[in-house]
Amino acid sequence: MVVLTAAEKETNVEEQLSETELLVSMFDNDVSIEDNSVVTIKIKSNHFLLVLRCLYHELYPSHEAPIFTIIDMTNNAYTSHAIDDILLESECAKLFAPGECVVYQWVVYITEYLESLDAFVAENSLSPELSSDETESDKIIADLENLQILEDEFNASEAQLDIVYPDPSSREKSESAPEIFTGGILTERKSHFQAHVSQVSCKKDIDNTMNTLLKNPKIAGASHNIMAYRYMNESGTMAQDYDDDGEAKAGGRLLEMIDRMNVENLMVVVSRWYGGVLLGPARFKCINNIAKTTIIESGFHDSQPDGSKKKKKKK
Repeated sequence: MVVLTAAEKETNVEEQLSETELLVSMFDNDVSIEDNSVVTIKIKSNHFLLVLRCLYHELYPSHEAPIFTIIDMTNNAYTSHAIDDILLESECAKLFAPGECVVYQWVVYITEYLESLDAFVAENSLSPELSSDETESDKIIADLENLQILEDEFNASEAQLDIVYPDPSSREKSESAPEIFTGGILTERKSHFQAHVSQVSCKKDIDNTMNTLLKNPKIAGASHNIMAYRYMNESGTMAQDYDDDGEAKAGGRLLEMIDRMNVENLMVVVSRWYGGVLLGPARFKCINNIAKTTIIESGFHDSQPDGSKKKKKKK
């Protein structure tokens, strides 16, 4: 279970207050705040109306996203299935990165989503209408009940993994997996990148490390978890491989980078949370840069044996 220090709790509260002030200044009458913990935002386009409701808690934004739900307030037979709220919530969840406030990003993402639906409506000559006040009230009341259920589930759940932040002295050994060092976050045009580094000496270490990382719901929910590793096996040859995890060619480039660094017995995983903006080739630079920085910060690079600077036979 994640236990916050008093300083971390205070920082989270300050970040939450700053975010609510920003939301009020940006969206004015479309924002309402209850008890400094529940934020309701109406997001309107030409033809659609969604309500985003967020429940702040003490782990936001340092570790977890706020509990949230999206309510479709558009009432029209032609567009009753136009908004996939489950998919929309899933995509919004991917935008969160630990340590960063995300609600404003959600509003921007949902706004762009509705604008794309407006274009669809115009092309197909549909005429959706917004729901009446009675319908809106009924739906909000029903959703408040769902939000309470989500809050109860959150409070009853246990944290899956305590992320290790950039402080080599704070790393602890684990019996089930090698120690994992998690670096800071790199943000590029709404996409977030974070690297995780571990020393490995066999395939079992690699599997255990990846399994441990994926117990963290935020890492498991990343758009991609690109992985590469190199280690000297018992026969004296270099075993190495990579996994793109859907980000074509990224794993191979990552492996090339750690090869050029002349490091061995090391595994690196780069998590990417896609922000809705295509980065093109720049994404490879982001992946390699955050990986290289984290390897250096972890101290693993400095602890490499002198022999690692020689070219080895590769398997």
